Amino acid sequence: MVSIILCSFNRAHTLKESIDSILEQTYRDFELIVIDDGSTDHTLELLNSYQDIRVRVFPLEENQYYCAAANFGIRQAEGEYIAFATSDDIWEKEKLKRQVDYLEGRRECGACFTYTEVVNESGEATNEEYEMLSGLFNMNFHTQKEWVQRFIFEGNCVSHPSAVVRKTVLDAVGGYNLLYCQSADMDLWLRIVRRYPIHVIDKKLVHYRIFKDPQAQISGMDEKKAARFLNEHMIIRRRFIRDLSAEEMISFFGDRFRNKDACAPLEIEIEKAFLLMECAEGLPNFRILGIEKFEELLREPEAVSVLREKYNVRLQDIYRWNLEHFYMDFGIHVRLAERDRTVLLLKEKLRKEEEYTRGLQRMRDEFITELGLASDTISKQEERIRRQQEKLEKEKESCISAERRLSIREKELRELKEEKDRLSALLNEALLEGLELKEKYM
Repeated sequence: MVSIILCSFNRAHTLKESIDSILEQTYRDFELIVIDDGSTDHTLELLNSYQDIRVRVFPLEENQYYCAAANFGIRQAEGEYIAFATSDDIWEKEKLKRQVDYLEGRRECGACFTYTEVVNESGEATNEEYEMLSGLFNMNFHTQKEWVQRFIFEGNCVSHPSAVVRKTVLDAVGGYNLLYCQSADMDLWLRIVRRYPIHVIDKKLVHYRIFKDPQAQISGMDEKKAARFLNEHMIIRRRFIRDLSAEEMISFFGDRFRNKDACAPLEIEIEKAFLLMECAEGLPNFRILGIEKFEELLREPEAVSVLREKYNVRLQDIYRWNLEHFYMDFGIHVRLAERDRTVLLLKEKLRKEEEYTRGLQRMRDEFITELGLASDTISKQEERIRRQQEKLEKEKESCISAERRLSIREKELRELKEEKDRLSALLNEALLEGLELKEKYM
């Protein structure tokens, strides 16, 4: 029922875990076609150790890279469905069964995918560290139009090792395009969804292993691979849009037409030119696709008048669009972007420092104001204290004067008392003498 295609090149250290996860599937009716793509490690020795009759091994004499190896595997397939596996990713046990059940129940569906768990080299979940990639592989859309627009405007968002495709669909649309190294899967998904609905099961049934070294896997990204990635996307977009019929253009992109009523052949071709210019916002070198399309269209005598009447576009506008650096090397774009980012960071740092300085200045001014108010208050308090001290000094002098007067008065009273006591003594003596004399003469 299912032919699983697994291509491997020098992945003996992860291959066994991947194969074992496939052989442990709850769905059993499959063949596993393993293409050893010219490995120089002990991959072939590992593959020959498997005794399961479902495992079919095809060693290639020299490395041909993924697309050629995968196409070779597809030609060997005998199943009704083709599933794509990789030599470093892991399947959950129920993955294949859930996908086959879905496709069996919906014969119109051309391919089925699943959500994906991003793991590190040790197989541990690392969704937070690779949040963008994790979110990318867990997106879902419902119509062919939505999927086409997603692929064209933003790129791939389905996990390659989660794919199960009908063999008849691959026969109809063809296998992998040998030109593409990093974007071959997106090219294939576009060709499929152009003609058939696709579906994503919203459950993480694949563990996608990510390597920190960008050279360790095809999808790893460094400056050169990023340049190749963009080059491939340009070619894929140009070919896909170029080949669309008028009906397909209206069906997939009618809501984005500059002229919503466009239907004449020339108008549809003009819409293709605008679409090619705008299919990757933020990447100026992609606009050359649209400029090249306009170069073709302007050979038509009536193109100038149609552009002016239906689109309000003049030749001067196209000349102005052509002022951009379409053929600048991607590495220069990256370095300029890094420089701009550094400048923005420095400007932001300067802005924060200036804001901090202004805050300190405001605090200083407020402190000085408060200090001034405090100084006034202190001055008033000091004046009040001075007056109180003067008052106290005066009261102290009054007290001293009163004490002096009191001392004098006390002295006078003491002297009067002494005089009184002296007079009393004399009087007493006189009285005693009088009594003695009275007694003598009586």
